[in-house]
Formats: sequence, structure tokens, C-alpha cells
Amino acid sequence: MKGSEAFQRRGIVEGFFGPLWTMPHRERIFEFGAARGMNTYLYAPKDDPYHRKLWRRPYPPKQWRQLVGLIRVAQEKKIDFVYGFHPGEGLCFSENEPIRILLKKARRFYDCGVRTFAVLFDDIPSRLTHARDRRAYKNSLARAGGAWLAKIIAAQPTSWSDVEWWICPSYYSEDKLLERVFGKFEPDFLETLAEYLPAQVACFWTGPRVVPKKITVTHMRRIAKRVKHPLILWDNYPVNDLSMANELHIGPLQGRDPRLPEIVYGYLNNPLLQEELSFLPLATCFDYAAAPRAYASERSWNRAVKERFGANALPYWRAIRRFAEASRPAKVSIRALQLTRRENPRLAAALGYIDIHRREKWTKELAPWSTAIRRTLHHAAHGD
Repeated sequence: MKGSEAFQRRGIVEGFFGPLWTMPHRERIFEFGAARGMNTYLYAPKDDPYHRKLWRRPYPPKQWRQLVGLIRVAQEKKIDFVYGFHPGEGLCFSENEPIRILLKKARRFYDCGVRTFAVLFDDIPSRLTHARDRRAYKNSLARAGGAWLAKIIAAQPTSWSDVEWWICPSYYSEDKLLERVFGKFEPDFLETLAEYLPAQVACFWTGPRVVPKKITVTHMRRIAKRVKHPLILWDNYPVNDLSMANELHIGPLQGRDPRLPEIVYGYLNNPLLQEELSFLPLATCFDYAAAPRAYASERSWNRAVKERFGANALPYWRAIRRFAEASRPAKVSIRALQLTRRENPRLAAALGYIDIHRREKWTKELAPWSTAIRRTLHHAAHGD
């Protein structure tokens, strides 16, 4: 892929913990993203029970009709709808029945036109939990994961020659956070995975951290040498789930190397939970993915604000964004947030703008931060 100007796969992985996006919002995101070069959407919301906890069960009729409708909208927008399975919790890799169940479920999606599937083993224990698996796979979760994909591909209908499979390994970043939460991983995890994973299967990676500030081409080149498979970046920006629930990531995407398409096959962003507010940062993610070398973060963000809210709204959104960014790194209460005197009038003006639009959905999503701004200005005015 030397010399590539854009990622071949560009779009969204709806892969967060928390309330699922609504179907109408997903359809709006498809329209919004398609106009900016989005061509891929991975459906993998952690709190959809039929994706993760109850993955073996078929979708009930109502949910299935909604998904079929969403797939059709994606197809109309020329967006590849990718369905993600999350079978890892409690899975016995050496049993054949889970393979049969997965392929039976995948067939329903295939019959609706879905041609790409992802098997996600993220956020599960770092070691095999079944004694039978430990014997069969020489105590290697990496070997089990790679071999499981090989068994899926071997068992799929011979007519599925047009199907693409992806994997998210349990070890998806060098971040020490993974070991603290899920346990110590086996040595040479990626090399072992590469040995047993079929050559055509693309592999997810989040970067040097689960939520990285920077992703460099040097880092990804090193990972590519270890994985030896097509790489897809699962970029955890602008997502704000779990420990980031009090954060608001509405600024532009930053710190992503413009040369990444030389190494990386796909680039998908895990989005903000707040539906309306998500459009701002995602616009910049789409701009980057479509033309990394031409991407200018501030120019992209300013254009997104003007398109959605008008040029006059730009100063207000800048103030809201600065407040959100200033309150994030220290992880302290808003009461302790220090703002300059010059910033206070801008925040006050932003509050007035928010109040004028109080009936809009985005103001309801912004409510916790609006309250925090109001409290901060009150403390500043009273000197406490």
C-alpha cells in the first residue's frame, strides 16, 4: 500500500459500552459520513445483548427488522455494513457447536447482502479459561483465536468466496491497562496469532494506548511486522464511555500520522455516545480518513461547526470546546477548574447561546457540561 493517499476502509466502529445509538441517528450518520468518504460501518455495540452477552441467540423479529432496514440504508449509501460477533466470554474454542451457531447467524446477514464479518475477542481474560482449550491450544489464547477464525472460514459455505473476515485480538494495544484489567498476556501474542490466523483475515489494533494521543507510522510499521496481516485501526476517538463518561470529546481529531495509509488497511473511529454532539468530531475523523496528507484539524473543525450551526456560532463552540478540554486532563472537579478572566465572558456568552437553543437535542446532551460551566462562572464571580 506504499503511496496510498487514503485508507481503503474508512468509517465508524460502533463499539462502545453504554446506550446504543438509535436507528434514525445511525441512518443520519450514514448520510453525513458517506458525503465525507465513509465507506465502512462496523456494528458492534457492547450493550446489544445479541452481539455479546447473548450472541448465540438470533435477533428477535423487531430488532431483526430494524437491522435489515439499517443494512439497506447502508447499501444505498454504498457503505459496507460489517456485523461484529463478540463470542469470547466463556467460549470453549475447541467445541464445534459455537462455530455452527455463528455461521447460522451470519447466514441471515449474508442473505441480506452483508459480506464482511468481524469476530471480536477484546476485553476478555488474557488466558484460556477451559482446561480442554489449554490442552488443545498449548495454553495459548493467541493460537486459539487464530485457529478459531481458520475453523470458521473452513466451515463457511463454499459459495461465500466474496466474504471478508476480521479479528480483534484480546491483545489489541501495548497499553499496560489491558494487563491490569484482564491479566498478563502470553509472550509473543501477536506473532503466535499471526502464525495461526488465515492470511486474508484483517486484524484490529488501537495503537500504543487504548486511547492514544498519537499514532505514528513508526509504531504501526513495527506492529505490522509482528502481525503480518492487514491492519485496521480501531481508533478510540472521540468515544467517551466507561472511565471517560465525564469527558466530552468534541474537538478535532489530532495526532494521527498522515502516512498511516501506507501501513494501515482500514481506519474506523469509535464515536461519542452523545448522538448530536458526535457529528462535530466525526466530521474531522472523516476528513482525516479520506485525505490524511491534506488534513488540517482546526480548518476541518471550523468547517464542521459552520456547516452544522452557522458561522456566527463558532465563537460559542470554541468556548465550549476549550472548557471541555481544560476540564479533562486533570480529572478534577469542575469547582477546581481555573479559567482566565478573559475566558469567563466567552463562557458566559456560550451559556447564553446554549439557553437560546435549549429545546435542541444537543443542548440536552450538553446539559452536564452546561451546568459545570454555570457553576464555574458562579465560583469565579464570588471568588470561591
